[in-house]
Amino acid sequence: MGFKEKLRDKTRDQTCEHLDIVGIDAKLAERGIDEEKASKPRWRTSLGLIEIGKSPINYVHVVYIQTRYGRHYTTLFLCHDSSAYKAGLKARSKRIREFPLIGKVKDVVWEGNLGGNVIEQLNEDEYLKEELIRLHYDVKLAACPDIGYWKIEVKGRLNKLVREKWDSYEIIALHLKPKKDW
Repeated sequence: MGFKEKLRDKTRDQTCEHLDIVGIDAKLAERGIDEEKASKPRWRTSLGLIEIGKSPINYVHVVYIQTRYGRHYTTLFLCHDSSAYKAGLKARSKRIREFPLIGKVKDVVWEGNLGGNVIEQLNEDEYLKEELIRLHYDVKLAACPDIGYWKIEVKGRLNKLVREKWDSYEIIALHLKPKKDW
């Protein structure tokens, strides 16, 4: 193993292994493909894509941002959909607490402009709400019109992914895709 290989960030490799452990058909994708370039947020560094089989989620994109406080990871789930053609389509989940900042989360509300009735579907999905409350995380959604994908963004790495969390991402992906693609 060379010097460069020892210093290389292996988060993508570890994420792929972890996805396999929890029963998800995953393999490392080629570096530099169009989906990687177009889905990478500006000012962040891509660690590469993981190709997913037999799922509404086609790729998992692992990226990080280096700050003076350390390295922070973000995970993007890409779902192919030719109707994700319009730039600026965005949404996010917002946790509603009983008391501001410290209270217990009592609800999750989706806000944004995804077009159609997608926001309504996400807000009406009680199972998804319960999972998002239980798993303690927020999710951002956006269209990547240059490649025809929806991007589901979650802060952090997937090294502690449980099957329930993955199922929640798949439910969100199914809501984003038109009914004919289900």
